[in-house]
Amino acid sequence: MASTMEWIRRNYGVPARHGMHVTYRGKPAVIIGTHRQYLRLRVEGERRAVTDHPTYAVVYPEVPRPARPRGWCSWCSQDRAMTKDGVMGRHRPHFPTTEDCEGVGKPPMWPVEYRTNAEAAGRS
Repeated sequence: MASTMEWIRRNYGVPARHGMHVTYRGKPAVIIGTHRQYLRLRVEGERRAVTDHPTYAVVYPEVPRPARPRGWCSWCSQDRAMTKDGVMGRHRPHFPTTEDCEGVGKPPMWPVEYRTNAEAAGRS
C-alpha cells in the first residue's frame, strides 16, 4: 500500500515530499505531513500548521524527473522501473517472495512523474 504522500504525488502530479520547502500564498513554508488527501504545512511566521489542497496556493520548487522511466505497477501498486519498451521491468511484490510480480511485462497503470520514496531510498 502506498503512503499518503505517494498517493498525493501520483494522483495530483506534484513533487510533494515531507520536509520540502515550498511557497504557500506567497510565504515560505515546509511540508510537515498529510491529512487524508491534503498537505499539512508549517508557514513561516504562523503559530499553527495549515492544511490545504496540494494544488491550491502551493508553489513547489523545480524537481528533476526520474532518469529511467518508471511507472505504477497495476498488480502490486508500487513505483517500479520500466523497460525501454514501456512495460514494467522485473520486480517482486512488496511482500516477501522469491517469485516475480504478476505485473512484470505489462503496461503500468500510469507513469511516475516525480521521484517517490522507494526511488529516493535506492529501491526499485
